[in-house]
Amino acid sequence: MSFAHESVVEVFVARFGLDPEAVQPDATFDDLGLDSLSQIELATALKKRLGVVITDDELSEISVVGDIVALVEQKGAAVR
Repeated sequence: MSFAHESVVEVFVARFGLDPEAVQPDATFDDLGLDSLSQIELATALKKRLGVVITDDELSEISVVGDIVALVEQKGAAVR
């Protein structure tokens, strides 16, 4: 499991109280019981926790957890 994946899972667990086992790379927001408002909350939490800014346009392209992890890896390389 990558640093980015672990970090994203931690944010999902902390922000939404999800089971870490449920936060799989191919899980959708629907699979996790989250709505579009939750996506905005997730983006805010990622910014606070990891310093990674995800734009509204990028959010609209995200369909699964793996997409979020990929964005965090792409943007977060300098965060470590």
